[in-house]
Amino acid sequence: MEAVCLDHHPQILLAEDDLELRELLTLVLSRAGYQVTSCDNGLQLLEHLEHADQYNLIISDVRMPALTGLEVLESQIDNPRCPPFICMTAFGDEVTHAAARRFGASATIDKPFDLDEMIELVHYTCLRTKTENLSVRSRS
Repeated sequence: MEAVCLDHHPQILLAEDDLELRELLTLVLSRAGYQVTSCDNGLQLLEHLEHADQYNLIISDVRMPALTGLEVLESQIDNPRCPPFICMTAFGDEVTHAAARRFGASATIDKPFDLDEMIELVHYTCLRTKTENLSVRSRS
């Protein structure tokens, strides 16, 4: 499956404090055609989001050092430039899922997850965003 997003070289910002999972996701997403920038804590994620318009998608762990993924997501509620946000969590309780939805997450995926499932979710989220953007442009 080829990468589909807003441009020819879709950019993903990945925030995950577990080194092995971060490296694995970077490899798998890169092989799927995405360009991946990664960081290992919520503070770095927030700093990267100062340039949010250069990313097509954010994938973030929910619980990380410095700031949680949910805290970062909540801080972006009023940021129209913030791209779609996929949350990953090892604590897949309904409270976490509800908070992610309330703060604007496009999706939440529970760890451990199948890598093909993640790639499919990334493709779907990017395609949905591209379709929504084209629809908005055609109404303008």
